[in-house]
Amino acid sequence: MAFEAEIQRIQQIKSDLLRTQAQRLLAIAFNVSALIKLRIQTTGENSQNQKLPYYTPFTVKSRKAKGYQVGYVDYTQTGQLWASVGPRLISEGDGLCKVVIESRNQRGKDILTKAEPKRGNLLLASDEELKIAQESYTRGIENVLNF
Repeated sequence: MAFEAEIQRIQQIKSDLLRTQAQRLLAIAFNVSALIKLRIQTTGENSQNQKLPYYTPFTVKSRKAKGYQVGYVDYTQTGQLWASVGPRLISEGDGLCKVVIESRNQRGKDILTKAEPKRGNLLLASDEELKIAQESYTRGIENVLNF
């Protein structure tokens, strides 16, 4: 009887993992988006930990006049861009979920699109950020499995 109970427990865990997969993935993606925002806003670095190409002299002058920092590129003035960035579930099924981190409004999408030729995809996670996400996801699974 203990064997059947163990099989039932494993089936329940599998069912719970599949049922909550999208929710768990979105939570991890939300944390990754927060790490990306933090990195850019505090260091001005891309996902390869390289400084983003500097502001143009015109932009430096304009930012200084408005009281914004000019030591590195942070894409922060009103805060609207970073407030609009977050994860979105794009597909779910057959045990697979896909999430994208993007701006939720057209203004933010336009800013990110305009930035890409000069500064690359700002929303790419660094290796360190991905490692943090993987460790967090693993801890979540271990908690479900009661390790």
